[in-house]
Amino acid sequence: MQTLSDNCSDAYEVAVDYLASSTDSAFGLRNCEDLLGYDVRPEAVKLLEEDGTCTFATAVAPVEPPEPAWPNGGLGWDEARAHAGTVQRVCGPLVSVRETDDGTFVNVGLDYPSPGRFTFVFWDVYLDPIDAAATVCGSGEVYLYEGVPQIEMWDPGALEVWR
Repeated sequence: MQTLSDNCSDAYEVAVDYLASSTDSAFGLRNCEDLLGYDVRPEAVKLLEEDGTCTFATAVAPVEPPEPAWPNGGLGWDEARAHAGTVQRVCGPLVSVRETDDGTFVNVGLDYPSPGRFTFVFWDVYLDPIDAAATVCGSGEVYLYEGVPQIEMWDPGALEVWR
């Protein structure tokens, strides 16, 4: 497990979620939707479903959402994790903008603290308000911080806002 942790942090986190959720827990969660609600990684929930440890409430197969067409192309926020270490233009639906003493965090796709989110990080920069229904795009090197894909940005004008 240590080697997996050191070399494949995403696979390690899936394995930890799987192992922690596959044993009888005090919560007794056997509904796959409930596990997803407790931020168990979707990959781990899929494995738990395949093992029969949890089931989805409906027998209908999940419908895959249509492929989004991001403005002027770009990589979808939910694909960014697989492109860590490369320079990409990432786009997705704005979920929240959080300001701290260090700067501004623009969460895309899912909200903080979900590990499945994507975040544009603006150090020592504060942004003008952004329409909640916006799609945002930005370019830079994708990296993982505690398993969350991010791009650091310093120029507020570099964040594209599409309505």
